[in-house]
Amino acid sequence: MNRLRALLGLLLAAWIFSPPATAQTSEPNRYYIQQMIELAAANDEHGVTTTQQVLAQSPKPKPINPDGARSAVQRGMTAFEQNQLETALAAFQQASQADPSNIEATNYLGLVYRKLNRLQDAEIALQQALALEPTRATAWFQLAQVYGLQNDGRRAVGALANTYRFAQNAMRAEEILRNIAENEAADTLRNAALETLRLYKLPAQAVIVPPLPADPGITPLKIPAGSSRARP
Repeated sequence: MNRLRALLGLLLAAWIFSPPATAQTSEPNRYYIQQMIELAAANDEHGVTTTQQVLAQSPKPKPINPDGARSAVQRGMTAFEQNQLETALAAFQQASQADPSNIEATNYLGLVYRKLNRLQDAEIALQQALALEPTRATAWFQLAQVYGLQNDGRRAVGALANTYRFAQNAMRAEEILRNIAENEAADTLRNAALETLRLYKLPAQAVIVPPLPADPGITPLKIPAGSSRARP
């Protein structure tokens, strides 16, 4: 672990003196995001902070048409609120292409991809959002749901842990985690929320499902006394 921290420190220094952003920066950024997930799942606060600093110092893409991107984001949000997901998707795609540094465009793009069950596309978009703003709790939360749908419990824990770590309202984040741990139908995400609560030493209790009777829904037939059916 000390070697990892030393390496991350060297990478942070390298980013500070690096040239402007190019398309080649996406792969390293995805690697650091995965490191943040793994370190968070292991409750390595120092490692998460160091990796987050690396990402924060990484070169960012330059906007091409920022005004057009903002307009497209507004159209996308309007369509999203009306549950017109395909229309919203097209708008957010346009916005992220016009300004790849627009965090709202990439974050909403990931959200819409997730709702359309395009999970791999959702993961890529949310990672792009986190490369721009590695402390964005909402992007971490959406990414956790993607991993939950992919039955990837370990990464769901790491993403939920970072959701709580970077949440502006810790009490609200704890409430959301507890609600998932107690009510989520999907086992992977429910268990990830429970483990995240335990990581941060927050009150957590596994949901106990009462055992079903041997013949659920079947009750014994009541036979009137004296009936011929009561006799052997």
